[in-house]
Amino acid sequence: MIMTKELKPQGILWDLDNTLYRLDDTMERAINLAVARAVVNLGADVEVEEAMKLAHQSWIEHRFSAHYFIERYGFKLADIHHETDRMLAGTLVQKCHETRDLFGRLDIAHALITHAARPWALRTLEHLELRPWFPDAQVFAYEDFDFESKARSTRSFNDALAVIGREAKDSLMVEDTVENLRVPHEMGMTTILLHHGQKKDEYPPYVDFTFSNARELLGTLVSAR
Repeated sequence: MIMTKELKPQGILWDLDNTLYRLDDTMERAINLAVARAVVNLGADVEVEEAMKLAHQSWIEHRFSAHYFIERYGFKLADIHHETDRMLAGTLVQKCHETRDLFGRLDIAHALITHAARPWALRTLEHLELRPWFPDAQVFAYEDFDFESKARSTRSFNDALAVIGREAKDSLMVEDTVENLRVPHEMGMTTILLHHGQKKDEYPPYVDFTFSNARELLGTLVSAR
């Protein structure tokens, strides 16, 4: 049971995909297709259908649809990153108005840190009607921190905390990927994992709290105010 008195942050750093919205099967397929089309456009000697299968395998095994195209084909991360964003012209992201309304009930500074591209992040935030809480300066996409992984580098977290003017000890980091919570925990942040109903019996010690989704977390924070 989570004690709400322990969760009264002054700032929250958020991941995007599968955190501020649920990355369902339809959205996962759209991302894998975008990666497949991107690598074909970049010159991979493979049909889109086969590229999609490899993108899906990369996602299942590494939570990163481009992994095997970088490892096996030698593509540069930056090239796939930007070309994939070009392929994701629309959005299939499901809105949650309750989540949006809960943002409006909290007097907390927010920033976004994502391994996605900046245009995708901004389009998605706009679609989710969350842009009022995430102005441009408080959005950090993969290219903004030179593709330094959240699982290994403090750079994105330090940049985000500086922009919102908060200290690590007074802030939460909210993620759907366990490995991305180790660094912020070591920095002194309270770490939150969103499991979307797939909660495990045990997590590493750098996972402080778990919630089903962003709506549940925000509702808990509103109740604690």
